[in-house]
Parts: sequence; C-alpha cells; structure tokens
Amino acid sequence: MKGVLGVSEKQLLYVNTGLIVVFSAFLFLSFVTVQAVNTQGVMVLISEILGGLSVVSAIISLYYIKSEQKYVPVSMLGFLVPWVIFVIGYEIGINANTTLSWIWFVSLYILIIACFIILRISYNRIIGTFKLIPAFMLFINAIFFVYLVALHIWWSLPISEA
Repeated sequence: MKGVLGVSEKQLLYVNTGLIVVFSAFLFLSFVTVQAVNTQGVMVLISEILGGLSVVSAIISLYYIKSEQKYVPVSMLGFLVPWVIFVIGYEIGINANTTLSWIWFVSLYILIIACFIILRISYNRIIGTFKLIPAFMLFINAIFFVYLVALHIWWSLPISEA
C-alpha cells in the first residue's frame, strides 16, 4: 500500500537503511584517509551530506511509518545525534588547545549512552531482518565511544611545549 509520498513503508525503510550504510562507509573512509588532508576533507564533506540526508529521511519516515517498524527510523536518529554533535565540534574547530573542550566530551558521552539505550529499545521492538540495523549501529557507536575516550585522555595529557 502506497503512502502519502507515493512510497510504501518498506521502500522508506530501504531508503533509510541504504543511507545509513553508505553514511557509515564514508564515515569509515574519512577515518582511514586521515593522513591525506585533501582526501579526508572530501570524505568528511560527503559523510556530512549523507548524514544530513539520513536525518531528513529518518524524520520523514518517522512521520509516515505507523507500524512497529517506526523504531527503525527512531534507532537511526538515535545513532546519528551523537555524530551530529561530533561534526559540530569538528567544524567549529574543537581541539586539544580549546578551553572547556570537556563540555563537548561530556555532552557526547551522555548522548552516546542515551543512544545505546535507544538502540537497545529499538532492537527489541523491530521485527524481521531490519533488526540487524540497531545491532550494527550499536557496534559503530561503541567504537565511536572508545575513540572519544581515547581522544579525551590524549588531549588531557600534560605535554610540554619545549
């Protein structure tokens, strides 16, 4: 059955899934290409565009999906919110020399823990093969959490500038 947009719930779910997978692939590529500055800038830009499209698609799907599968876009939004905060910090230039960078880290820690809870609830509610999506996103955000802890520790080390 076609919805208001002329697409079915399943098609909306496939679009959301595809966008999240492509976003995750380009996100991985942006971390892999960190040595090549120009290449990494392009990968980050593509990741930001795909992340924005994923957020818009998840919001639209959340509005139009009325079945239990509405937890697929909920899990996607929960997955993307910490990444949005990370991108905002990246774009405004938060680094080791930034004063009060701990506020950024604490907000990211709180959001990632909330994301873990949302993904766990979504995993229990989603039916069918789409149940793999929150598990995949939970794994990606767990790696992100470990990366943030390591980055926070690294930035907190007393390094003398001699």
